[in-house]
Amino acid sequence: MSRPAGGSRSARRGVPSLRAQVAWVIAVLSGLPNLVLAATVMIPAYRRAGEMTSAVAWYVVLWLVGVVAVSAVVGYLLSGQLLAPLLDATRDIEALPRTASRLTSGRLAVSGREPAEVGALKATFNNLLAQVQVEQTRRSSFMAALMHDLKTPLVAANHLLAVVRDNEELSREQRIDVVSRLSTENEALIALVQKMVDAHRLERDDVPLTREDVDVAALASRVARRLALLAQQRGVRVEVHGAGHGRVDPKEVERALYNLMSNAVRYARSAIDVEVFPGMVRIGDDGPGLPEPLERLAQPFNGQPVDIAGQRFTAGTGGLGLFIARRVLEAHGGRLVTETTGERGTVLLAYLGREAG
Repeated sequence: MSRPAGGSRSARRGVPSLRAQVAWVIAVLSGLPNLVLAATVMIPAYRRAGEMTSAVAWYVVLWLVGVVAVSAVVGYLLSGQLLAPLLDATRDIEALPRTASRLTSGRLAVSGREPAEVGALKATFNNLLAQVQVEQTRRSSFMAALMHDLKTPLVAANHLLAVVRDNEELSREQRIDVVSRLSTENEALIALVQKMVDAHRLERDDVPLTREDVDVAALASRVARRLALLAQQRGVRVEVHGAGHGRVDPKEVERALYNLMSNAVRYARSAIDVEVFPGMVRIGDDGPGLPEPLERLAQPFNGQPVDIAGQRFTAGTGGLGLFIARRVLEAHGGRLVTETTGERGTVLLAYLGREAG
C-alpha cells in the first residue's frame, strides 16, 4: 500500500513520524528524573565518600543512556498500540473511492471499541464528506437546470430568427413584433448570465464595495420604477415610503433591492409594500409565502424545483436572486431575515449594516 501523501511530504521535510515523536517524549520523560537523581543525589554521595572514580562516572553515564534507550524502545512499541486506531483510520481513508462522485458517498465506519478521540475524528470526517456531497449534488442539479434555462431563450431566439429569414410575406408590424420578442428573449438570457456573474463574484468572502452617502428611499423608488412594467403586467401595486440614508455601495444595494422586489412582484397577488427605515428596508408582499426557509432558498446553486401556491417553479436560477441580495447585505455588515411568511404573504427585512442609518 502506498504511503499517504501527507506522510511523504513530512518525510521529505525531515519531520519524524508521530510514533517516533511519542517514543522520544517517553524517553525524555524517563531520562530527566534519572539525570536529576544522578546530579543531585548519586554523584554528590560518591564524592563525599571519596569513591568518585572514572569507572563510577562511566557507570552513571551508561546507566542514564540505558534508561533512555530502554524507555525509547518501550515507548515506540507502546505508541504503536496507542496509534493503531489512528493508523486504521488512515487506511480506511486510503481505501475510499478515488472518483469524486463515489468519494463523497463513502463513509468511515465508527466503532464503539475505538478511542473516543478517533471516533470523533471519523465522525467529523464523515460530516465533511456529507457536506461536500450536498454541495456536489446541488451544483450538479443546478448545472443541469441552468443548461435548460439557457437553452430555452436560445431556442426561442433561433426560432424567431428563422421566421424572419424564411417568411418574406411578413408585414412591417409583424417584423417589429418578432424583433421585439427576440429582444425579450435576449434580455432574459443576458439577465440570467448577469445573475451567474454576480453569484460567482459574491461567493468570495471579500466583496469589494465603493461606499457613498446614499438616500436609500430614493434608491428603492428607482428600483420600483424599473419594475413598473412588470408590476403593471401582473396587476401588482408597488408602494415605497419611509426615509433612511446610509453609507453603502449604491450599485450593490440597488442590485440587492431589485432582486428582492422583483421576486415580490413575481409572486405577489396584488400589492407590495416597501418601507425604508434607518439601516433597514422592509419588503412585504401578499403572495403565497416562502416554500422553504430563507436560509435554504438563498443559495447560489439551488437546483431543486419548488412548489408555490400549487404551481411548480423550475429549478435553476430561482435561488440566485436571494443569494445575491443576501451576500450584498452581508458584505455591508448587514443580513437578510424573514419577519413573517405564510399564506397571507411574506415580509423580508434587509438590514444594511452598521454604517447605514
